[in-house]
Amino acid sequence: MTANGFARFGTDYVGKQADIDELNTYNDLPAGSSTSLLEPPETTSTKLSDATYRGRFMHGKVEEYEATLAAYRLAYDGKSNNHVRALMDCRTHATLQRDSVSGDVMVFGDSCRDRYCPMCCAQKSAYAKDQAELYIKTLKSPRFLTLTLRNNESDLKTQVSFLQQSFSKLRTRAYWKKNVSGGIWFLEVKRGKGSGLWHPHLHILLDGEYMEQKRLSELWEQVTFGSPILYITRISNLDNAALYVSKYSAKPAIIKNMPVEDGAEMINALFRKRLCGTFGTAKAVTLTPPKVETENEWDYIGHYDDIVEKAKTNSAARAVLVAYNAYEPLSLQAYEDFTGHPAGFVSKMSEPKRVDRQLYLDFYH
Repeated sequence: MTANGFARFGTDYVGKQADIDELNTYNDLPAGSSTSLLEPPETTSTKLSDATYRGRFMHGKVEEYEATLAAYRLAYDGKSNNHVRALMDCRTHATLQRDSVSGDVMVFGDSCRDRYCPMCCAQKSAYAKDQAELYIKTLKSPRFLTLTLRNNESDLKTQVSFLQQSFSKLRTRAYWKKNVSGGIWFLEVKRGKGSGLWHPHLHILLDGEYMEQKRLSELWEQVTFGSPILYITRISNLDNAALYVSKYSAKPAIIKNMPVEDGAEMINALFRKRLCGTFGTAKAVTLTPPKVETENEWDYIGHYDDIVEKAKTNSAARAVLVAYNAYEPLSLQAYEDFTGHPAGFVSKMSEPKRVDRQLYLDFYH
């Protein structure tokens, strides 16, 4: 994949190129200088020089983040809560470093990769969308199937287990095996608007032939002991289908739209449950972005947040940010202008410990 403007900051980030262009228009600025790019974060929170690295990923996700923390605290009340600590620490440590050969500027940092973390989910969703789109384009006649259960008062954990087991049984039936070659499935969870009951359902992107809805409904009713409701349609808009897949491949529900008690129940009910998966011809599709390892030699530049702060008055710091955000090499001269020392110089006093030499936050290129 080629890099894009959303790879580092998620699909909510806008104006990346405009910020880069504006940064490039400034020379050294005296302390206290004011420009439109350097307004306080409250008024220009998407501006390149106004946010911490964590803030870039948090943009537009504060409510979901707070709701997730509240749900985790309730779900694990009185217990050691590693999830809360992971969310609070996610993307708080990031350093910029320069590839000693290519000059590429990358970020080394930490990300929690928690299944409900809104910062991590944004990147999971972007990755899943592209993977699903690539898969769809290989299919002759892709279809979209939604499987539901009839309303019942069972708890969410029981319903999800039964739903997934029923789907496994459906895939063993001769009619299914004759007409379906593979696919991608993902779970959505919500409360019924009228009933107030839990309503989990599966969305499945199918590689297969035409199936009569009535026949498929009869099979689904058999394996679920009384739930005939499903919906199947041929996919005509591949982009929309990929977007739909990515929406729920990241996580099964938007927690901020739930009462905190429901969020906590969902977290407990789905503990160690698979939220999405592949089968048949889609087995090779990966929906979870891999960690990007590197064996290259990297020269430490500095903490991301420190460089952002210095860029307000320092052209050398701005040059580093422009190279990073524009996916352009940072020249050796520009590196030395900012750091004050030659490439290859190592200061044990200034260089923080790298996190498993993983480019956690730049995994998707």
